Amino acid sequence: MLKNTLTVFPSTASTVLISLLLCSGGKSIYGLPRSDDGYCYPGQSCWPSWHEELVFANSLDGDSLLPTSEAYANYTIMINTRVTKYPYVIVLAQSLSDVIKCVKFANRFNIRLTIRSSGHDYIGRSTGDGTLQINLSKMQGLVFDLTSSRHADGELTAQSGNTWIRIYEEASKHGRTIVGGSAHTVSMGGYTLGGGHSPIGRKFGLAVDNLLEVEMVTANGTLVYANAQSTVFVDLETGTNTTTGNTDIFWAVRGGGGSTFGIVTAFTYKLHMDSKMARLTCYYALKDPYGNDIGRPFLKAFNDLLSTTLAPEWGGYEILTATTDKNYRGIIVLVLNHFGEWGSPSFNTIWPFWSKFLDNCQAANVTNFLDYEKTVHDDLYYHTYTFNTLMQPHGFNDDWYNFISTLLLSNFSMPIGAGCTGVLIGGAIGKTSSDATAIHPSFRTGVMSLTCGISWDGRLEVQPEETFAAYTADKLLTFGQGTYFNEPSEHLPNWKTDYWGGHYDRLLAIKRKWDPTNVFTCLHCVGSDLGRDLHGQGNVMPVGPIIG
Repeated sequence: MLKNTLTVFPSTASTVLISLLLCSGGKSIYGLPRSDDGYCYPGQSCWPSWHEELVFANSLDGDSLLPTSEAYANYTIMINTRVTKYPYVIVLAQSLSDVIKCVKFANRFNIRLTIRSSGHDYIGRSTGDGTLQINLSKMQGLVFDLTSSRHADGELTAQSGNTWIRIYEEASKHGRTIVGGSAHTVSMGGYTLGGGHSPIGRKFGLAVDNLLEVEMVTANGTLVYANAQSTVFVDLETGTNTTTGNTDIFWAVRGGGGSTFGIVTAFTYKLHMDSKMARLTCYYALKDPYGNDIGRPFLKAFNDLLSTTLAPEWGGYEILTATTDKNYRGIIVLVLNHFGEWGSPSFNTIWPFWSKFLDNCQAANVTNFLDYEKTVHDDLYYHTYTFNTLMQPHGFNDDWYNFISTLLLSNFSMPIGAGCTGVLIGGAIGKTSSDATAIHPSFRTGVMSLTCGISWDGRLEVQPEETFAAYTADKLLTFGQGTYFNEPSEHLPNWKTDYWGGHYDRLLAIKRKWDPTNVFTCLHCVGSDLGRDLHGQGNVMPVGPIIG
């Protein structure tokens, strides 16, 4: 990475070159309108001059990358490669000051912002063609407070560029753990702001239930600290603080979606005392070689237990795959973890299921949560259309099973692959009031966040695979209630209620107050259909990405 990479271009060459790279006839290479969405893009007369770009780049602590930079490709590729896009410039923010300067520069020239940390974004909210992208991956500060007055087991303040595996490793040194994602390379930004389920979520709640405070840069570049008691506005130039008891913004960022209300640069979470754990892994076929549904009683036995008496100390995943050989068609994998020791009363609540399938399950003791997490491996760089629904108790009926079987095992005319992962929810997640945070109320009543994906090769053009995936996504929704904001289909006609249920109107009112001109926007984010003026009707804004 080169410091101040912007210096390599003279004024005309920079804007013309990037314009040619990104645009054709006023449209991006993905065919989305460029000139009529209210933002300024490279090549337009509103774009800053070379001198203004240079002054901006030289004011930053972090590096700035253009498409000609050697490292540019490493920072643009998304984990889901089908949503990769090409920002005009990527700022590798090293400090809070960098983030504030980026927001103010974007406001000055009306440039569209996108915000990225780790790139685990299924539908492309954290990137965009021709945007100024703030990349937070270099901001990795950690501060532990084991004598916190807000939580008995302590708290952790972590900047947004940290990955969960790093946090687990550092927390383990203090005998603590934290509610976070299972994938090692995921950062906390979009994960937390969308809700945040976890393998230990049934024990301790969602990430938003464990969030104590956020440090956030607002749409006008103001620094804010928000928690459940107060919101503090910080004037960095004068050193003065202004405090209000209005905590609407803290409610909104707990499930209202990434970078819709501001750029969260640091999160403060509850810590929890670590514990010995047990792991139970079970395998079963969906169908035998003759097409018999042998997996149906296996799934029914587990999902019935999950919907009734399984203790909250049990968490994990139900994985459904299309893996097939001469002995079976499709595989069910249960990857379960018990937070606590083997043989405890909570551990034994798995026995009504386990006792029926002893030959199909393997159990092991685990030292602590980090030891459990070390066995998890990320799937990196795939080309997938995802979709999700929040399964409710006793929603796993025969029609649902038939849907899963058809999705995984039908011989489609298209070259696609399919699979599903169900994250176990319920337990402590359901103990929090449905209105305490902005997430869909069905997260509080549900027992599984079920996400499926359809994958195909990396062609760019719109194709029948995507049409089929969108149809299948609509069908999955009929078996649950609502959709997890972080793992959705991008074709959701009723996205406002699918994501937030009855919370949308309150979220929109907060958005209008904190970001009235949609400095932060994305596909199916609060206010994204209202254009730049959230207080007027305006024109419908085209699809555009951003997430925290």
